[in-house]
Amino acid sequence: MIEGDTEEEAIPRAFIMRVEDFNKESESIFSEFEAIRAKYKRGEDITADLKQFRSKRPGIFALIDDLYHKEVDVEDKIERAHLEPEKVQKLFEFKERFAELADEIDLLVLHELGLGG
Repeated sequence: MIEGDTEEEAIPRAFIMRVEDFNKESESIFSEFEAIRAKYKRGEDITADLKQFRSKRPGIFALIDDLYHKEVDVEDKIERAHLEPEKVQKLFEFKERFAELADEIDLLVLHELGLGG
């Protein structure tokens, strides 16, 4: 067995399913994040909104968090999974459009891990 074969099989099925779910629900996800971003731009606290999104779509929230904070890992999984370019494009469109929320997402995750203030 070639070493690379093992890595090819190591792509978590959960990752592929999250990307599929993200794409199926992308219109709704983009809409929800537009509303969250609007509140953020007005200077409102968006923690509750992010928590609500995460409680409704925990897998997709994890994918979004990874997209911002584990980019190399996500890109590696995308490459090894041979995902359709349209699906990958939708992920990176989201990442670019809502980049200003990346720190808020990170703060929420860190806080809940007991690492934030």
